[in-house]
Amino acid sequence: AVGSKVFGYDLRQTKSPSIISQYDFHIAPIDGGEEINAIDIFHDSKHKKTFLATADDDGLLRVTDSLGNKKASDVSSPSSISQRCSTYQHSEDSTSPALVTSAAFRPRSIKTLDVATAGTDCTINLWDINRPHNKPSSTLHIRSDDSDNMNQICNPPIVHSLSWSSSGRLLAAGLGDGSCLIASIDGRSLVESYRLRGGHDSAVASVLFPRFGSSTSLSWSHITAQDRLIITAGNDGSILLWDLGSVVAGDNAVSPSSMFTGCGDTGCNEEMLSAFQDLSVTQQEPKILFGIPHGKKSNWIVSSSAEEQNLSSSLFVADTSNDITVYVLPRQ
Repeated sequence: AVGSKVFGYDLRQTKSPSIISQYDFHIAPIDGGEEINAIDIFHDSKHKKTFLATADDDGLLRVTDSLGNKKASDVSSPSSISQRCSTYQHSEDSTSPALVTSAAFRPRSIKTLDVATAGTDCTINLWDINRPHNKPSSTLHIRSDDSDNMNQICNPPIVHSLSWSSSGRLLAAGLGDGSCLIASIDGRSLVESYRLRGGHDSAVASVLFPRFGSSTSLSWSHITAQDRLIITAGNDGSILLWDLGSVVAGDNAVSPSSMFTGCGDTGCNEEMLSAFQDLSVTQQEPKILFGIPHGKKSNWIVSSSAEEQNLSSSLFVADTSNDITVYVLPRQ
């Protein structure tokens, strides 16, 4: 996404990837100054549709299923694209809307097509875009943390990033006060389940439930198997891998300590930690497994699966530099 436009590229043309899609989500030229903060894509295999969601500075979530394999020169006009968009106002206050900082489709939505939005108003909304009305199914108001940590006292819990677990049961939110909120689904409501604290000295810029589990292993066959491992990246330059524990993730989730060489039930050994960052490992659940001293503010993180032929179980980090850093994690 660049400005108010979203571009799609055919990466199979590695020497010079061509633009296959271009979407302008604003009709009037005056709207062109708005910035898209995040995008997410969801493929609905049942209805054979691919949905694109954008989180925008103007306070709107925009969703379209008009993705296609068109060349940039064949793309429809901005007005026709906008007409095929559904818009959702994130903030209740339409006169002074909050910025929408993140949007994330919920995996494994069966009877609904859920997408979560978060904004600078310290709220998370859950929408069912199959419903005709523009009211969220649930709204979670994030309270300031009752903590002695000065960063959490001075900075409000603005949501910078969202990530669903692969089961669709848990939603993680990286907050401006340096903590990470874990929410769960209770019926059609988002409920705060836990707050990860004490890992970062500044805002959590990006969160991720990685897909490091193997579908060929029986232990990873349960729907919630990958719900225990979460990664947070902060403005302080550190990247942390957390074990949410069975208290938060459930008894069927696989312990992430079994994934990495040098890690056990109480955390990772000194050799493992020295390879990344020597962090104290608490005995309480959840706990930090280990950290990576990346050094720069991370803007976005994404992972590869354990079954990728190249760079499997790797973490890709886009930061404030011109480079994308790849960390290949030591799998057992």
